[in-house]
Amino acid sequence: MFVLLALGLGSAGCSAPNHQPIIHAGPRPLGSPSTPGGLKFEEGTVIQLQLEVTDEDNDEIFYRWSQQPPNPAGVFSDPHTATPTWTVPAPPDDPNQSILLYVEVEDHNGGVLVGQSPSLYILPKQQ
Repeated sequence: MFVLLALGLGSAGCSAPNHQPIIHAGPRPLGSPSTPGGLKFEEGTVIQLQLEVTDEDNDEIFYRWSQQPPNPAGVFSDPHTATPTWTVPAPPDDPNQSILLYVEVEDHNGGVLVGQSPSLYILPKQQ
């Protein structure tokens, strides 16, 4: 019994350090080209977002999507999934203002990072 307790105590103090998650692709609209100057989308378009993340420790990964500036507000299908859709809002008052989508990726063991999309520009809906 003593040997089992000693072995258990010894292994408890030898935990490996946590590794933060790694973003391999995204965050960006799925299939979007890598173009300088940003991407353009018509208001009302539903965009599938791409994000590929791994965690070396196989920790569960948690996601939190947001946009900046927050208005005009687009709509995420679920801001807590890896690859939500995002519905493009009405264009901002300034047509040169871009919108950035951010995703915070966390493993709840101290590993946190933030990914940023390319600049997104909103075009008025064609009538």
